Amino acid sequence: GKILWKFGYPTNYVDLYGYNGGPRASPVVDEDRVYILGAEGMLHCLHVVDGRELWKVDTKSEFGVVQNFFGVGGTPVVDGDLLIVMVGGADEDAQRAPPGQLDRIHGNGSGIVAFDKHTGKVRYKITDELASYCTPRVVSIGDRRWCFALCRNGLVGFEPQTGRVDFEFPWRARILESVNASTPVIVGNQVFISETYGPGSALLKIEADRPTVVWDDSRKGRDKSMKCHWNTPIHIDGYLYGCSGRNEPDSDMRCIDWQTGKVQWVESTRIRNSLLYVDGHFISLAEDGVLQLIRVNPEKYDVVSTIEELRDKPSGEDASRGFSRLLLRSPCWSAPILSHGLLYVRGNDRLVCLEVIPEPGG
Repeated sequence: GKILWKFGYPTNYVDLYGYNGGPRASPVVDEDRVYILGAEGMLHCLHVVDGRELWKVDTKSEFGVVQNFFGVGGTPVVDGDLLIVMVGGADEDAQRAPPGQLDRIHGNGSGIVAFDKHTGKVRYKITDELASYCTPRVVSIGDRRWCFALCRNGLVGFEPQTGRVDFEFPWRARILESVNASTPVIVGNQVFISETYGPGSALLKIEADRPTVVWDDSRKGRDKSMKCHWNTPIHIDGYLYGCSGRNEPDSDMRCIDWQTGKVQWVESTRIRNSLLYVDGHFISLAEDGVLQLIRVNPEKYDVVSTIEELRDKPSGEDASRGFSRLLLRSPCWSAPILSHGLLYVRGNDRLVCLEVIPEPGG
């Protein structure tokens, strides 16, 4: 837990809905560099060892980014010598629109921008799409590379090294105040996309550089298979597990059949959560700080153990008074991370490291 270095910069970003000032996007580490993207759109490349700034780009001023509902939040992705960023710049007239009025915004061809990861120079920019809160996914399907980016208005499929756009598949709620925030899930040549404000989910099959719909939720009314908000579901052995629902108390944990969308089971948790898969189990972190170990089981919601309140071990006078601090406070919106037997979980104001290696013979 010792801080090795810190990097910061001034910003005048103010969230439209009173949430904190970010950042929203995760740092991206590639060899000796780390890339960070702030809520106002500042893109920095830093040296991993000491946090030294190597280059930066103000995407707001360079591409005309109009403030989205919760600012900038899509994590970039590295492919070869490129850093691919969902930017979502607007034309000159649209830049005068008030923040959040995305119905008045028209893109200027910088929906997705590829930068040289070493210098920050623009290598290409594509699509009039506006940005979402999803991470682009770069994968190989057959003998070619693909990048799939679920932008504000839908899925863009393109060749990541050249920027050649193969298709744009519309997928967004009709209401203005809606976001796409769940990263596409890719299995073989199939791509799963999901949102929670309108159409729900769709499974697409990529053939001949074009998507065909395997199944979708758009005509299912309230009976949708999956409605992911900011979490990304996990595919295991032909089934998809994840949190469905926009807000408390309409959220649940569920399992669906990947190929058909059929719901296998639903557990009304009433609150949103994120999942981490490890060794046949999910580690679930709910936004209120509840931790669960859940066995992967397509037949039922199979909880192994639950920690309702994660508290520290009191010492000295605190111990004699039975006092202990609550370590995780809402909102807990970052997914758990596991490394070398150490589990990292984050709440509103605190990062907590837990040891999950069992004792010998335990």
